[in-house]
Amino acid sequence: MDYNKIEDAVFKKAMEIFKSGAAEFFGLNVVITAPAETEIKNIDIKTNAMDYLFYTADNGYLHFEFQTTNKLDDIERFLFYDASLYYKSKKKIKTIVVYSSDIKNVKTTLNCGTINYNIDAVYMSKFNGDEKLNNIKFKVKNDIPLTQQDIMTLSFIPLMSSKKSKSAITIKSIEVADNIKSYKDKNNCLMLLYALFDKFGDSDAKKRFKEVISMTDIGKMIYQEGMEEGIEKGIGKGKADLLLKLLIKKFKVIPDDYKNKILNLSQETIEVIGTEIFDMNSLDDLKKYFN
Repeated sequence: MDYNKIEDAVFKKAMEIFKSGAAEFFGLNVVITAPAETEIKNIDIKTNAMDYLFYTADNGYLHFEFQTTNKLDDIERFLFYDASLYYKSKKKIKTIVVYSSDIKNVKTTLNCGTINYNIDAVYMSKFNGDEKLNNIKFKVKNDIPLTQQDIMTLSFIPLMSSKKSKSAITIKSIEVADNIKSYKDKNNCLMLLYALFDKFGDSDAKKRFKEVISMTDIGKMIYQEGMEEGIEKGIGKGKADLLLKLLIKKFKVIPDDYKNKILNLSQETIEVIGTEIFDMNSLDDLKKYFN
């Protein structure tokens, strides 16, 4: 499978699934109406990508970020996103940052002088991932229909507290999702896991996930939609554009010189990067392909 092609096929569908259950799962008193564009062009024409962004019924935005690190520059980056979005839209923005189980206390306020910026932190450490996984596993094994919140819960289990390693609990979640008999529920779980995967998956979990999803209808759909878009845009440019979108989703900001180099790479090299992207830890991993 060509993993360059996942962005348009999966993330759009995952956004729709997330939209229908996120507010209830996180206990938010807000009505989400529709997904919103997550890419923002700043005045330097550099693209930045939020994790999830939705329109709300009160004519504002609900902005989600998922974090496995606790760094001040992350909050500064979210401030930049929100300020850019407000400048463009003049709509109020509520930002929720969801932290994985190993993070329990973060700075939620930035005092920038005239500007005071606040985020709402959600700590996944408060959820018992082992207990929730066993409950859903019981439902799946006994063919008990899953609720929307079960689907959300299964997708978030790798971020919750667990006696297992992050890799082990991720693989267990994938295996449970793969055994769901309902075609719709199975696809929804796998799409959400896929969309959030680069936030918490290690190399073992990523390898297992590739094995599972490549055999599903989602894998076939990813390949087919990617091929169709590639044909429409022109095979070479289509692959490069899709790879850039995926890199932006993973690393948030791609320097312009990296973008230009990627656009000039051969199709074969672009495909190699696409198959290795899950294992990349930083943009520096791209340098070896530019020589």
